[in-house]
Amino acid sequence: MTRLFLLILSILPIVSSSSHSHPVGDDESIFHHSHSSGTQPFLLAQASPTERRDDPNIQSIAASFHAFHPLVQTRADNNFLYVESNSMPEHPMMVGITAWQQQVPLPQPYTGDNAWRIPLAPKPAANPLSAKSNFFRGAIALAANGVPIFNPIKNDGKTDTFLAGELDEYGGHSGRADDYHYHIAPLHLQETLGKSLPVAYALDGYPIYGLEEPDGSKVEKLDAFNGHIGPDGDYHYHATKTYPYLNGGFHGEVENRDGQVHPQPRAKGVRPYTRPLRRAKIIAWEEPNEQSYSIEYTLNRKSHFVNYTLLDNGSVRFDFVDAQGNTTTETYDGKSVRGGGSREERNNGRNRDRQDRRPRDELERQRADSSDRGPRGPDPNDPNRKPWIEAHAAEVDADKDGEVSRPELIAEIAKTLQTMDTNSDKSISKEEAQARGNRLPMAGFVKGHFDELDKNSDTKISSKELSDSFLRMYDRQGQKKRK
Repeated sequence: MTRLFLLILSILPIVSSSSHSHPVGDDESIFHHSHSSGTQPFLLAQASPTERRDDPNIQSIAASFHAFHPLVQTRADNNFLYVESNSMPEHPMMVGITAWQQQVPLPQPYTGDNAWRIPLAPKPAANPLSAKSNFFRGAIALAANGVPIFNPIKNDGKTDTFLAGELDEYGGHSGRADDYHYHIAPLHLQETLGKSLPVAYALDGYPIYGLEEPDGSKVEKLDAFNGHIGPDGDYHYHATKTYPYLNGGFHGEVENRDGQVHPQPRAKGVRPYTRPLRRAKIIAWEEPNEQSYSIEYTLNRKSHFVNYTLLDNGSVRFDFVDAQGNTTTETYDGKSVRGGGSREERNNGRNRDRQDRRPRDELERQRADSSDRGPRGPDPNDPNRKPWIEAHAAEVDADKDGEVSRPELIAEIAKTLQTMDTNSDKSISKEEAQARGNRLPMAGFVKGHFDELDKNSDTKISSKELSDSFLRMYDRQGQKKRK
């Protein structure tokens, strides 16, 4: 207790001299933040667990985050552990994504009053809430390296981001504010943490361990939220290789406000959010220096680059390099744009400085959606877009003669109806169309164009509606070829 008193006395002049925050990575930043209650926080980021013995509970909870100091800073009051970071992990980001909304990782201001908070004494909820039907916005957990973790199901309430190809090799991607976050448990952090420490904490305060118990033993039966009472008698969650991947809801108390845990930090975007770039695949990530980043992606087997630099005045300069080597530069000051912002905010926040006046190829399309929104239909102005029959000709061409015949298409229609009509009523309901795991060529089209195919709006696609639509498409394609 004497050591604690001397430590507090030693920093009191610094606390009283300033109330502003420093960037993450500045070792003094923890001295300039205090909880809104006015309670002086414990100062953890400057001390190792062995140097702070006054509160074992806090040290135990903070141990995972300490492993990633100084990228992650911590402090505490009587109720919460506060975790500061910029959400930029040390590993490569974005590589492997095949469903990309053109967002990129940018540092986020998760500091000061905008820090993450983990309850020090979590309490079981009287009515636990499932992540299958709640919390499709915002984070549900925080990884030990300071990167937030969102619901594996994105905010359309049905799309598994992992299965949809939206995540990189580490289970993350960037959202509409160019904020990098995970959607599955970050098991790669065990290379630093080992198996005895949690890889993350759910926002209800309960820890999330890996695929084994902290002592290395096999995990016994988990509840619906991927949690249980462990050998130590305390409740915790576990990572799994299949859905829900981490905490599938909250065993503990949280406030659900507007579809997300409240309160939680807000990401700050600097540019308008963007729409999917179909058929693009991110193949490389580089960090030439501390302020510059480069993403390489392929489209139609050709390489393109997004190079961007954080400028000293807080702006971000983007250099978009197309397959021919043409560069278009856009600079965003980001003063008014938060998570995409309103149309007026987006227009005010953007300052284009074009080095090449030619329209930017694929990346110049209308910006519309975020990485955590639901799927959208094909862009009708996409120059690379192909009719469905042409795009799936090789799959439907049963005799492999290079042509899709009318009988082959009829056979594919029949197979699709038989497979998707799980209740055998000779029609496809919206629920049947949305079912996962159907890999037939027509299944994706039926799912994405359900309302168009349902001509009589009875919420079902009949055998006739399905046949008529695809045969009409076939006939139109044949007419185009004959012209």
